[in-house]
Amino acid sequence: MKVRQRSVSLVLLLIMLFSFPSVASAKTDDYGYNPQARSFKGTLDNWEAFMRGAPPTPVDWKAKDVIFIERKWDKRFDPMIQGEPPAAPGAWQKAKLWEYLSGDKLGWTWHQALEVVYSPNRPIPGAIVLTPEEMGIEGFYCVVMEEWLVDPHGKKTIVEDFNLKHNIIKRALHWKGWKH
Repeated sequence: MKVRQRSVSLVLLLIMLFSFPSVASAKTDDYGYNPQARSFKGTLDNWEAFMRGAPPTPVDWKAKDVIFIERKWDKRFDPMIQGEPPAAPGAWQKAKLWEYLSGDKLGWTWHQALEVVYSPNRPIPGAIVLTPEEMGIEGFYCVVMEEWLVDPHGKKTIVEDFNLKHNIIKRALHWKGWKH
């Protein structure tokens, strides 16, 4: 399951980072996209429908085998909406993913948290380098990649826990005001 989820996670990260809509429409609330708040909360299917201009589907927040996404990004990340590099180093985006599992994992929930920071001119020591081939744009670093399962009784099982300390990111960016 770990290999499948890791592959799904990388694909989702790429989709979330580089398939921003070019224009926000009046129906974005139905999809879960809020351009003013720089956020999205909904399903992967509704995000893809939004990208294609297809109608949204109603969201059942308790549905099994549906990947849900909650994303948030800062103002410097906004140019990504037009397919351009972020406005400045330190631009960030956070994503939380979850899925209520079925089958032999009925009652379990898979979770993943990701955080990406843009640093085109300075490497971020210890961060996971996201290559231009993966991202389409050079200068991205994954600074948080946490994955866990929660069993039907609420017990959390950590699958992966990579969380770079913020002082390392601040030093790499040489920006004392960096925060997210």
